[in-house]
Amino acid sequence: VRRVREAAEEAGREGKSIPFEGDVVVSGASWDAALASVGAAITGVEAVLSGEVRNAFCTVRPPGRDARADRSGGHSLFNSVAIAARHLRERRGIGRVLVVDWGAHPPLGTPAVLADLPGIRVLSVHQHAAPTLLSGDAPAPVTGDAPGVRSVGVEAGADGAAFGSALSAALEEEVAAEAPDFILLSAGLDILAGDPLGALAVQPRDVFDLTMVVRGAADRVCGGRLVSVLEGGYEPSALGKAAVQHLRALAGLEAAPSHSLPP
Repeated sequence: VRRVREAAEEAGREGKSIPFEGDVVVSGASWDAALASVGAAITGVEAVLSGEVRNAFCTVRPPGRDARADRSGGHSLFNSVAIAARHLRERRGIGRVLVVDWGAHPPLGTPAVLADLPGIRVLSVHQHAAPTLLSGDAPAPVTGDAPGVRSVGVEAGADGAAFGSALSAALEEEVAAEAPDFILLSAGLDILAGDPLGALAVQPRDVFDLTMVVRGAADRVCGGRLVSVLEGGYEPSALGKAAVQHLRALAGLEAAPSHSLPP
């Protein structure tokens, strides 16, 4: 935390972005942005727990899924979802937390940050044999062989139907084995077709259906308690359209017709 703050302060003094760790760079605004990302996830959790809202979507940057407790990675500074999961267990006494993570590659940080805490499971659905996205010294991803972690890969080029089928089957098994009391979603929108960091063929409209899979599980097993946090997603037009579909699914609205969304 101290190193991130000091690097952002240095970048502010220099008036430009500077290298931080591996492939991560920081600007003078990075400290406020990273702190706000974590704060948004915790605020969303608290709003759901209080009954103020049924679910929440945190539209934040930078992403967090590749940050560990002692280092950044994959554009991530602080792991917002992992921190929110620990908040649920350690501060709010929630017994069972399920982190659902979808993205172009497995999360490099989330399983590691949560490894020592019983009651939290991580389900990752991602592109199988994803391209090298991070610097060469990045830690290897924790795989499905680790306790509390299930990792499901889909082939490069998979469309929304294939990705959704993998997500639905794995999620059904997870909630059947041990019904969670709260679900957190790391929503990596680098799964979208045309994203420069992925090689999948998921369309923005498909994100509505993917969201409904997770929301449906939350509605069945934990009273709808679900907080989603934006992770990757680097093709701006597709990202914006997918975020609208994601929000509509969470809000209980119908999917937006593709022609109604701006280019």
